[in-house]
Amino acid sequence: MIHISRDSDEDAAEQWAADAGFPWLTVVPGDVERSKLMKYRTSNAVPFYTMVDSSGEVVATGSSAIFNKVDSLE
Repeated sequence: MIHISRDSDEDAAEQWAADAGFPWLTVVPGDVERSKLMKYRTSNAVPFYTMVDSSGEVVATGSSAIFNKVDSLE
């Protein structure tokens, strides 16, 4: 999981993720373009979920599809 924050204040984004108990990486707005993660964004919805495999191919989009895919992997 990677959390991509839309918060314009990077410190606030990091603090929010820590307060929410997110154990995964938080990418702040200044690093989103450099990370090339925006190529997976297909919606302005928040939160927005995309699952990709190790080669970067989209496996599932949307929370229901992703959680169903995770269940099938167990």
